[in-house]
Amino acid sequence: MRENKGVAWYDIPGSGWPRDVWVLLHPVYTAWHLSYVVIGAALAPRLNWPVLGWTLLAFFLGMGIAAHCYDELHGRPLKTSIPAWVLTLVAGLAMMGAFTIGALVGLAQTWWILPCIAFGGFIALAYDLEWFKGSFHTDGWFAL
Repeated sequence: MRENKGVAWYDIPGSGWPRDVWVLLHPVYTAWHLSYVVIGAALAPRLNWPVLGWTLLAFFLGMGIAAHCYDELHGRPLKTSIPAWVLTLVAGLAMMGAFTIGALVGLAQTWWILPCIAFGGFIALAYDLEWFKGSFHTDGWFAL
């Protein structure tokens, strides 16, 4: 096991799976980004609670889990001891879950969701895996 290096302000003392999972999930930042989903839904003319719930789950899987696993695979910035095969498997399953939820729930509302899902999936991978020499791993793309 790697010793905790205090990689983030919310990092916890020690090492091992509890610490690694906690820091990998970026709980504060994940909640922050999920709040944008809630704000967007609240701005709609009519709030559809089931769609909001499924959308939150899809974003949590895609951004909260998959994107953070992919980021950790690229350079180990969080210094976890989670094996690469576990990160790859969890990221793939979470991303597939997000795509599935997006397609099933989104298509029941509008087919316009498909380009959004494709763009979101591309950006998650391009940003976290630093495709194209890291040109997507910037503050601007993070903000978008």
